[in-house]
Amino acid sequence: MSNNSLARSPQIPHPETPARVTNSQNQLSGIIGERFSEPRRLPIAALRAADSPRSGGEDAEHVRLLADQDAPTPPIVVHRPTMRVIDGMHRLRAAALRGEREIEAVFFDGPQEDVFVLSVGLNSAHGLPLGQADRNAAAARIITTHWHWSDRAIASVAGISAKTVAALRRRSTGEVPHSNGRVGRDGRVRAVDPAAGRRRAGAVLAERPGASLREIAARAGISLSTAKDVRERVR
Repeated sequence: MSNNSLARSPQIPHPETPARVTNSQNQLSGIIGERFSEPRRLPIAALRAADSPRSGGEDAEHVRLLADQDAPTPPIVVHRPTMRVIDGMHRLRAAALRGEREIEAVFFDGPQEDVFVLSVGLNSAHGLPLGQADRNAAAARIITTHWHWSDRAIASVAGISAKTVAALRRRSTGEVPHSNGRVGRDGRVRAVDPAAGRRRAGAVLAERPGASLREIAARAGISLSTAKDVRERVR
């Protein structure tokens, strides 16, 4: 077997690179709406284990691989309010295996409900890939907590197709609230039924002619641009 074939082998975990992790964080911060702190050193003993999307926990072989490598690894991601590791449990275990007492980390200051979403997104984007079953299970969980997100937004985080997310949403047995609009990957709200959204906007204007565009958009579940268009047509 050639060296190139070995490099592509899915059985051999690849070391995580800082550039890929940073890109993943930037993409997810655009969806979640939060930013990350500057890197800093944190005591390993102060950190709590992650609410991981990996059903099998950490991979011991991957931990040993990271512990043996000399190349620098990217900072782990920690939820500041709880000190729970969001991303980087393999790197944390590797540092402990090397006998280190501190590890470089960045803080995430977002709400608790976004912690699992961020963990899924980062684990899907770099390092040791999540298995298909774990990706599907993660997407199903995100549907219950972020039901207002579009299928494409959830798919981009879980690393699966939007069609799979749509199927999981249809099969969901939990109490998933109904939303007039969905938040897309760009953070913009789009109506699930555009015509119905415009009708609701018209009703809002009939009730409150002086309503602001933001109020119209929020109550009708449509974008600001659509709210503006409806108001101009009514006038």
